[in-house]
Amino acid sequence: MKRIFTLLALMAVGNFSYGQTTEDYTVELSAVVSESPVKITLNWKSITFSSPTYYIWKKSKTSTTWGMSVATLPTGSVTWTDTAVIIDSAYEYIVKAVSGTLNATGYIYAGIRNPAIHNRGIVELIVDSTFSDSCASNIKTLMNDLSGDGWQVRRHDFPRSATDATIKAAIVADCGSYLNVKAVLLLGHVAVPYSGDQNPDGHPDHLGAWPADIFYGSISGSWTDATVNDIVSSYPANQNIPGDGKYDQIAFSPDAELQVSRIDFYNMPAFSATEVEMMRRYLDKDHAYKMDTLAMRHRAIICDNFGAFSGEAFAANGWRNFAPLVGTDSMASVPSSTYISTLASGTYQWAYGCGGGSFTSAGGIGNTSDFATNPVNGIFTMMFGSYFGDWNVTNNFLRAQLCSSTPALTCCWAGRPNWFMHHMALGENIGYSARLSQNNNGSLYTPTGYGNHWVHVALMGDLSLRTDYVKQPSNLVITGGFHAGASLSWTASPDPAVIGYYIYRADSAYGAYTRVSTSMVTGTTFTDATGISGLKYYQVRPVKLQLTPSGKYYNLGIGLIDSATISFPPLQVVNTAATVAVNVFPNPTSGNLNVVVNANTATVATMYVVNMQGQRMNMVTKQLSNGDNAYMLNVTNLAPGMYALVVETEGVKTVRNWVKM
Repeated sequence: MKRIFTLLALMAVGNFSYGQTTEDYTVELSAVVSESPVKITLNWKSITFSSPTYYIWKKSKTSTTWGMSVATLPTGSVTWTDTAVIIDSAYEYIVKAVSGTLNATGYIYAGIRNPAIHNRGIVELIVDSTFSDSCASNIKTLMNDLSGDGWQVRRHDFPRSATDATIKAAIVADCGSYLNVKAVLLLGHVAVPYSGDQNPDGHPDHLGAWPADIFYGSISGSWTDATVNDIVSSYPANQNIPGDGKYDQIAFSPDAELQVSRIDFYNMPAFSATEVEMMRRYLDKDHAYKMDTLAMRHRAIICDNFGAFSGEAFAANGWRNFAPLVGTDSMASVPSSTYISTLASGTYQWAYGCGGGSFTSAGGIGNTSDFATNPVNGIFTMMFGSYFGDWNVTNNFLRAQLCSSTPALTCCWAGRPNWFMHHMALGENIGYSARLSQNNNGSLYTPTGYGNHWVHVALMGDLSLRTDYVKQPSNLVITGGFHAGASLSWTASPDPAVIGYYIYRADSAYGAYTRVSTSMVTGTTFTDATGISGLKYYQVRPVKLQLTPSGKYYNLGIGLIDSATISFPPLQVVNTAATVAVNVFPNPTSGNLNVVVNANTATVATMYVVNMQGQRMNMVTKQLSNGDNAYMLNVTNLAPGMYALVVETEGVKTVRNWVKM
């Protein structure tokens, strides 16, 4: 009876559309790129329904508008070539197929040798203290993998009794202290915020507050608990009254600043493993995938038990997203009731399933007990159906996939609203796509789907995950003598497609790593000769020119990390050939640094600041006159620590050390 009521409630949104399949609501895009001549060719699967005209738009990744269309193509078109492109770049495209009865969309982020992403920002790792000791080694591996993938890690451990407000305060404080906080990864049953008075699945008995992890990513938004007064829901967790700790907001505003996801195995008794065992198992698989050692094929399945459904076409989330990620030839529709058996018998990178639901099941897909007794060999999964999008309940169907003995690694409730994953084809992490989908208001991506920009949109699993990884090198050895710098050597990655390595250095294990190899290293040794002596952490990251159905990009593997105490040559250099004398004051300084350069003759000088990592900053070129030349440097934005001012004239460097307070 629940399933019948599910279908009736969803149908209340509108009437069925006849004749169209879910695929007809999408333009399934892929790309072929060429370097000589330089061009990007978009291809799509022929749409046989109606006789659409195709319209194409193009923009940069960061642009907030599409502008004017760049092409209009007649019915029957299946390809278009863009020659207004350059190598070492990427572009975002939308292709719309439009007729009187059709408005299908497809998105792709395509590029030719798109540059590597070296730094991804700070991730706030919020750990449920239940796992601080029981999963200590697994969490350390997770932190090493995050650091090795370009994230800085700020870890906070909280007891389960800690409120969402307390946890949010720690995140907000870090956002105030650090400029590059980008994400929040919730590990365990960290406090679950509830918010709103909505039922995006359409059920009157499900009206009220839903779980709202976006609360942790909405730093500047207003969250109140004063106006909603609704106890109509049959489920106490959804009831929301003023002052109960559940928030009022249905939609969040402004856009969320941070990516957010959750890895949570609480209250899943259908599985024989304990919560701790499931956490360890998940983190082990998460690590294996990032090491490129987990069996998986770049293909996708879609199990659609709703069809076009009044134009909502929930499974379009599979057809639209999977094409640029795995290619149209690697996508397959599977019949009702075969989703779980298909994932149990083969390996897939992506999977989508939808059907009339309950908290613990989806019609035509299965139930939580099925996931408890079958492996789920799909890495990134998307599901849709009534009730189970409200995920903080016993044996929840959405989270159940991540509990499986061979768990899927992420899952989301995709259909109300729709999700957009196409940037992942060129190296973005799934948290980037989650935030993009949560913030989508229809100005960039359509159709939005019902419930866009609402608080219930959430990602289960590790937000840092990407589609492609590279096998690590091994046996990193760091040596160095007095004033000799660091000599690094390692064993090459076993991946024959690796074309080189980048080397990075930091002053702390999970801090900011600075690239010290100015270009890609093609061998297996490197010498780091410049820096401030002390304990240093190094990463060696393999580089692969990755080919995907969206083009090519430089894919960085997880960095191999080790540390050593290094003695660098003194930065202060005395050179009798110097044609200038340099004085800096006050020293230390907290604001401006006065620089006086006395030149023996008129000459040109290059001046720059060097930090403790050996990184050059604030480089300028000055024409010096004979005698004293006075300058003032504003250093208020520099972090406290030791720096050097380098003045280079006629190939000779004069260096003065100074301290920022």
